[in-house]
Amino acid sequence: MKIDTLILRLTILYLVLPYLLFCSFWLSLPFALIFGVLGLYVAYKSWISTENHSLPNHIYLGYKKHIIWSLVLLSIVLFFSGIGSFTFQNYDHLYRNAIFRDLVTKPWPVTYAIKGFGNHIFEGKNTVMTYYMGFFLPAAGLGKIFGFTAAKVFLLLWSYLGAALTFLHIGRYYKKFSLKTLALFLGWGTLFFIGSLYKYPVREILEEKSWLWAGMILYADSNIGLIYYTFNQSLTAWLIILLVQQGLFQKQIWFWYSLCFFLSPFAFIGMAPFMALDAYKRWQNHSFKNFFSLENTLGAISVLALTYIYLSSNQAGQFFQILLHRPKILIVFYLLSWVLVVALMFKTQRKNQTFWLIILILTPLPFFQQGYGIDFPGRISVPALFILMLLFGDSYLKEKNRFIKLGLVSYLILTGIGHWGLEIVRSMYFTGIEYTAYHSNLFLEDKGKETFIADDIQASRIKPYCIKDLGTLSNPKNEVIWNYMSDQQQSRYYRWLAPKP
Repeated sequence: MKIDTLILRLTILYLVLPYLLFCSFWLSLPFALIFGVLGLYVAYKSWISTENHSLPNHIYLGYKKHIIWSLVLLSIVLFFSGIGSFTFQNYDHLYRNAIFRDLVTKPWPVTYAIKGFGNHIFEGKNTVMTYYMGFFLPAAGLGKIFGFTAAKVFLLLWSYLGAALTFLHIGRYYKKFSLKTLALFLGWGTLFFIGSLYKYPVREILEEKSWLWAGMILYADSNIGLIYYTFNQSLTAWLIILLVQQGLFQKQIWFWYSLCFFLSPFAFIGMAPFMALDAYKRWQNHSFKNFFSLENTLGAISVLALTYIYLSSNQAGQFFQILLHRPKILIVFYLLSWVLVVALMFKTQRKNQTFWLIILILTPLPFFQQGYGIDFPGRISVPALFILMLLFGDSYLKEKNRFIKLGLVSYLILTGIGHWGLEIVRSMYFTGIEYTAYHSNLFLEDKGKETFIADDIQASRIKPYCIKDLGTLSNPKNEVIWNYMSDQQQSRYYRWLAPKP
């Protein structure tokens, strides 16, 4: 088997397995057979076509050392992401851990009897988990067999596999593998962090509040940030984006795109304009007939219909509003987020329709809010910024002007240093603090060592940095319970499709 065939088939399994697990264990038997068999059929059709898409082995073997070292470095980055609760975790893990624990410890589909929430709309009701939790299902399923500790290890390994496949597909996109490829993947981001450096003292930059220096306005800031905060939505979305951008599996591509709705709904919305542009280009080139295959029609429609029925009863997405921003803040936000890098790429990308579509998408996003956080612009921008990264690499390879090329390199170095410092180094620091706090008596009684490091060590003894966990989503301390579940009586999924006790 060709190396590339193996990578493509691993990608197919990685994307379809969560959906097949959902169909098998979250649906009653008749619907499990209908949706599961159809999904398995489309995956099989993609599987047998991989030989037609595979690149020759020398493309990989010629960069063997670069690939090995890149995968080793990538494993270090993933280890310090907090996934699996082995290293420092940011605030978002508080809810991700609760989702994952419930998926491991409770029967599927996960249901709750809500008590202790006062006047909450769910108080006293029976609810069902209603969330895009597909990413967690493979590791959670293994955890049901081998235990929760093993499940956390599996989750970290599953996340690493997604990141490794993303790196390999980026190299595949350029037909080149090197540490530069890894630097592009892990160094890519915006200059948004400069606002944090300007507004906050160095000590406070380590705190997550510094990211909101401009208020409720933030894109998907960096690839590292997405891995460290929203890995469950980003890793699969990136792979689907890369399948589309490489023109793979044309007879099944709309099925793979529809899986993004199941795995990462916001990224699915963000990809829609690019899918429309891709369809338009293929219509112009008279290659549109593949889009009407059984896999692209019935396969995609089945995923969209099932996912909509499952997620539609979630009430958190029903809050929507328009935001206004001070002109000065908005201008600085645009400049740091994408305007400067777009200007550097303009010469080589000005005739590229995708380039202009990215600008068209990123411009209005800061004015919209869904829910009570930054989810809408922060996640819908994932496809636009990731594709901008791919075009950035194209610009670097095509650019002849040495000053512009130096500007491109300088931009990537600056974003890499900023985001590595604010995410990876921060995680290493707080992980080291917690290890020190629990495995030594350093600063325990020495009152003369009153430094911020000593303060952090003492704070870690009171409240650990590495584990943020509500225990269960139905913990009364969970203030945003409606984000993750719905009333069983109001859930069409639970009434129509779910297996009953």
